[in-house]
This record gives sequence, C-alpha cells and structure tokens, in this order.
Amino acid sequence: MSDDKIQSVQSGAVAMMKFVVPSLIGILIFLTPVTVGGKSTIIMGVIMDFVRAPFNSFLLEILVGFVCVTVVGAGYYLARKPQWEANRPLLHAMFETTPGWFAMRLLGAGIGLMVYFQAGPAVVFAADTGGTVFGEIGPGLFFTVLVACLFLPFLTDFGFLEFTGTLLRKPFEKLFTLPGRAAIDAMSSLVAAASVGLLITLKQYEDGRYTAREAASVATNFSIVSLPFSLVIAATAKLDHMFFTWYLTVIGACLICAAIMVRLKPLRAISDAYYAPVGKQIHEEREGDVSLFGWALRQAVERAAGAPTIPRLFMGGASAAMSTLSKVIGPSLAIATITSILAFHTSVFDIIAWPIYMVLDWMALPEAQQVAPGLLVGFLEQFTPAVVASGVEDERMRFILAGLSVSQLIYMSEVGVLILRSRLPLNFMDLLKIFVLRTVILFPIFLSAGYLMN
Repeated sequence: MSDDKIQSVQSGAVAMMKFVVPSLIGILIFLTPVTVGGKSTIIMGVIMDFVRAPFNSFLLEILVGFVCVTVVGAGYYLARKPQWEANRPLLHAMFETTPGWFAMRLLGAGIGLMVYFQAGPAVVFAADTGGTVFGEIGPGLFFTVLVACLFLPFLTDFGFLEFTGTLLRKPFEKLFTLPGRAAIDAMSSLVAAASVGLLITLKQYEDGRYTAREAASVATNFSIVSLPFSLVIAATAKLDHMFFTWYLTVIGACLICAAIMVRLKPLRAISDAYYAPVGKQIHEEREGDVSLFGWALRQAVERAAGAPTIPRLFMGGASAAMSTLSKVIGPSLAIATITSILAFHTSVFDIIAWPIYMVLDWMALPEAQQVAPGLLVGFLEQFTPAVVASGVEDERMRFILAGLSVSQLIYMSEVGVLILRSRLPLNFMDLLKIFVLRTVILFPIFLSAGYLMN
C-alpha cells in the first residue's frame, strides 16, 4: 500500500474516532439509565450528586449568594452600560439584561434573603413555599444546568445528532414536521431532565442547526419531564402502584399532542429561518448514490472534525452554564415561590379556575372544584398539580392531574424562563397559548385513559 493510501486510512480512522469516542461518552452520560443505591438515574445524575455533595451543608448560602451576585452585576450593567461584549464576553452574557428582567432577578434575590434570614412575611419562607423552592427546587436546577452545560458538547458537537438525525429524518418529518435530531432532544428529556433537552435545542438553534420554527416546536413539545422525576410525580399523586401504565399514557399523549401542536399556530406561523448571526450550518440532502447510513456517517464525521478541543469544550460549557444560570435562576425561583404562595395560601387559582370548574361539574366529574385549579397552576410551576392531586380521592382525577403535571411542559418556573431568556422567537403570550392548547388536547386523552384504567 502506498504512503498516500496509508496516510488516508490513518486520517480517516482518526476522524472516525473523533466522532465515535466523544459521542459514546455523551451517550453514556446523558442517555444511559443506571441504578445507584436502588435509585433509577443516569450518569449525569451521578456526576451531579458527586459535584453537589461537598456543598450540601451550605446549598442555601450558595444559591442566595449567586442570585445576589447576578443582581449586583445586572444593576451595574443597567446603570453604567459597560462595553463588555467584545472584551469581557462572559460578564456580558451573565449580566446583560433589561429593566423588566432585572426586576425579576431582584425579586428572586429578595425572596432568597427572606428565606435565608427567616425574615419578612412568614408565608414567604414557609416550608411549602420559599423553604421548598430554595431548599430543594433551586439547588436541583442550579446543579442540573451546571453539569449539563459542561458535558452537553459531547452529545451535540461531535456528530451524534447529525448521525441519528439523518437516520430518523423521514419518520420525524412525517409525524412532527421536524428533523430527526429532535428525537435526541426528546430522549435526553426522558432520561435526564426537561432542562437538558431544552438546552440541547437552544444550542442547536444558536449553532444554526434548527430553524426558528423547528427549535420552537421541539422546545415546547419534547421537553418532557424525566423518568426519575416522573416517579416522584406519580408517588406524590399516589399513583406509584400503576406507574408503568400511567407513564406509557404520558408518552403516548405527548406524542399525539406534538403531532397536533406543530400544525397549529403559534408554532406553525413561526419563520423557517435559521438564527441570523450564524445562518444555516447543516446540509441534510444526500449526494449521489451514497446509502442512508453512509450519508449519516459522513455528516457525523464532518461535524466532529470541526469540534473544539477538550479544554475549550469545558471552558465553553462553563461559560454557557454561568450565562444560563445568571439569566434564569433568580426569575425562576421568584416565580416558583409566588406560585406556591398563591396555590397553597390564597384562593386566587380557585377564582381563576371557576369557569373550568363549571365545565368539569357539567361533565359530572368528581371533585371538580378541587381539580379545576390543578389544570391551570402547572403553567407557573410544574410540581404543584401533583401536590393538588395528592389531596384528591378519585383515582381517575389524580391520574389526569399527574399526567398533565408532566406533559403540559410550559411552566414558568424553569422551562418558560429558559425559553423567554433564549433567542427563540417566542414571547409570554405565545407560551400561554401553547400551554392552553396543550391542556385542551391532553385533557381528553388522560380522561379517556383514566376511565379505561377503571
């Protein structure tokens, strides 16, 4: 064999390894279920617990301190308008904000300080409001985003999405009018967390690998709650004895809903343009007589060839984590706390849900007055419908509320804020419309399934 052929084979093997090895690491971290100490999780969950363990005794201090730092930085940015974008891009990404979002950061910091010092109105730092939000929800969100952003490039930057997306392109196009890569986003949400799948989607859009419509459709239809967290939801709603049946219903309902939602406004009306600063960065049309598998492999290897080095990969991941957390953590915790106060200490949702109660009562559904607020409160905070379900005696109604809790998807305490703070062309009213449409589509599915269970 000539020297040129040997060199060609060697370079081809190197290119293939650059695709295969990092992609396998990404699959192992994000898509491989494991059982540790009797708990079903994924490797990312193990890493997250490992990273979090040294800080467990002062998680509240870290969380409140970080939120306060984001307020100080954002306040300085608004007051002085420093030119950080060119020479200090990380500071710009962390603290660039608007007066409205600054107010949300400030509210989150204020609530955090009240929780930490146990000061102010007791309802703010009560165990079922700020105490839970800053003691359990906040640390989980903080370390999920931190670890996910660090390791996501193994899944997104080395060709795995191009490979699977090419193979799955046709079925996903027909069912959901979306590219096959969306299957990975959905799978990441199922085994990892909704925020992980969403972060993949946002990164793909900003890298020029989804159009605005595709990214918005994936973000609002496939950020399904993870399997481990679904176990918690089912247990809270007293459905753990029928978890498998309930969870299969959730997956089926979400797929049916996605197939419908992508064909309705506002998603259908969003432009199929790529993110303007980068333009289209993917080519999916097969050339010549190359087989589908061969074309998928070529796409993957070409993508891996342009991937960053490992040090740059982790540096970029750390920057993305700090940027995302700075924008999201304060507003998310503020919204979650306010939602829990309104849900558990006021009759606001009872009043808002009165028309829904009338409809449920007309349908002769049991415990309609107690169930009705649970259909709405999920827009603000994801876990609350399951808590509402725990106080409902009728199993069918608990089945419905728990199902909606994990499949309405648009909840402002996490996913909603991530979307609004991203570059996706979706505003608050769009998210509200999508939430309402999803609820209208999903309710009869869960209602029918609930009756079939009995």
